[in-house]
Amino acid sequence: MNVIAKSVAVGLLAMAAGSAWASDGTIEFTGEITTSTCEFANGDTVNVELGHYSNTQFKTVGGKSPTTPFTIPLTNCPTEAWKHVDGSESKSFQLWLETRNGGTTGANNDLVAVTGSATPATGVGIRIDRASDGAQLALNKLNDTPVTFDITGEQTDVNLQAYYVSTVESSAITAGEANASVDVTIDYR
Repeated sequence: MNVIAKSVAVGLLAMAAGSAWASDGTIEFTGEITTSTCEFANGDTVNVELGHYSNTQFKTVGGKSPTTPFTIPLTNCPTEAWKHVDGSESKSFQLWLETRNGGTTGANNDLVAVTGSATPATGVGIRIDRASDGAQLALNKLNDTPVTFDITGEQTDVNLQAYYVSTVESSAITAGEANASVDVTIDYR
């Protein structure tokens, strides 16, 4: 009798343990893999000369150098619209800007930190905006409110602007090289 009771108890425990693995829901993934993506038209590097400025030009924290417009020419872009994660359908993308070496600076880590081969400048960072409206591009993530760029054809220009922004009072800015590199990823979500 004792063996039968033990067998029944083990069977009941096994059934109860099975219900612990029961599913509460399902996740279904959808998406698409495409062979047509935009590429930098003239190699994989765009050089932007921001210029030379005195520390006294930056009068206060947040002081700016003149804006330098620049263009990323793209080629081989998709010519048909696709569905984005927000449900909209369009031929548009966002830029993911990934900082290198120096990372970010500024009160909100929203400026590219500058570097130099010898002694880099301190107290300034580089801001990158969409040229059409001055919308700042996020660094190391996508913007919380999407900053999109429309694909106008197989060849498309991405018009941006950049400038130095002071993160300290002008007297605390030190002279030196103020260079930076940012990796660009075209995000089609």
